[in-house]
Amino acid sequence: MRFIGSGFIAFCCLVAFPTATPVLLAPIRPYGQNGTLALQNNFSLELRAVIRQIPVNNIEKLVQTYLLNDIEFQALIRAINSLPAYRFYRQLINQPEVRQLQQWIVQQLILSGGGPKIFDSLELEVKIFNKYPYWSQIVSGIQGFQAEFVQIYPVQLIRSLLEPSATQTSPLLSELWRRLVALRPVYERVLATPSGKLITAELQRLRVDVGGVDALIRYQFGWSNATFSSYDYMEYLY
Repeated sequence: MRFIGSGFIAFCCLVAFPTATPVLLAPIRPYGQNGTLALQNNFSLELRAVIRQIPVNNIEKLVQTYLLNDIEFQALIRAINSLPAYRFYRQLINQPEVRQLQQWIVQQLILSGGGPKIFDSLELEVKIFNKYPYWSQIVSGIQGFQAEFVQIYPVQLIRSLLEPSATQTSPLLSELWRRLVALRPVYERVLATPSGKLITAELQRLRVDVGGVDALIRYQFGWSNATFSSYDYMEYLY
């Protein structure tokens, strides 16, 4: 399920894994001067460590609560699963720069002994009944969903794990970060297309805080250094 509240998570996954992308293997790892294979970081394990920081279970419960009980959110889900939205999604993942990133990630996962399945844990499963009776009384529209989502998703932590720093010195994660940052023109180019403007207008009509979502996406992928309110997201776990 793709929904705007966690659109940046979906965007990251969709960038990484197309439905059908040819895999062009990278060159064989070089040998060191002593004749042994040069030591390299394990990209699959490093990416797994980042993914584990995403509170999927809590996001899943939040989506379930709103999808089952909130009319505004239900309308948003219908819009996101509409044909215009699907066309926009296909336009995005078919951009040459996005496809190049897709191929690079698959290459590195294969070379490190992993594969695209490490992203399976990000898929959401929503049951059709309220788990708790009071859920129907705690929803407050799309704006309420967005407000609760930003309290759950640790955007600053995820960025700190990907962005090169004194503690993040992995060459492969740093290269992933560089490639994500380089996608900014693609993001802006696709949003400026007729289909991008159509989707943006529809989200605004549904009362989505498009500016807030845009700011979150730009910060997560290093396209902006705008600061976010400091919070301890662990306080909001269910």
